[in-house]
Amino acid sequence: MIKTNKKELLIGLIGDTHLPSRGPDIPQHIIDDFQEKEIDYLVHMGDFTSYKVYKNLQDIFGKEKVIGIVGNMDDSKLRKELPELIELDLYGHKIFMTHGAGGPDNIIERLNRSLDLSKYDIIIFGHVHHPYNETWRDEKLYISPGTPTDKKFTDINSYGYLTISKEKVEPKIIYL
Repeated sequence: MIKTNKKELLIGLIGDTHLPSRGPDIPQHIIDDFQEKEIDYLVHMGDFTSYKVYKNLQDIFGKEKVIGIVGNMDDSKLRKELPELIELDLYGHKIFMTHGAGGPDNIIERLNRSLDLSKYDIIIFGHVHHPYNETWRDEKLYISPGTPTDKKFTDINSYGYLTISKEKVEPKIIYL
């Protein structure tokens, strides 16, 4: 899925785009930013809503470079094609990815109650439409890129990056 044939990877993070109900497209300046920074992979944390959004990202970045998680609002075609969970080991860092579920409050506690995250170092999720970049009391890094398009359930729009190598893990949230 993700090849680590480089010393370091730059992964673009986005989620909860909810297109077309929250806008016609992912804002072009985000696409431009991902392209200018030459991301190695783009991970969408679910709630594309429409298969067309997933396909458009593949057309822009390449099919092998776009990784998606299915969200609770995604259409049946996405549900057939995308997983609910992804587990990765990148440079010795164990990563768990899920869209998430439930309300926006206490998402980290809820993830830990509903899933065994004990073996992971990094947990990446979506669903709550709010960015997270927190190392929690369990010493795990929790990252959510937030939403770049929703203005109904949040007043913060964002996306993110994860730079990862054997020596470092650097998450970054970009606020719009």
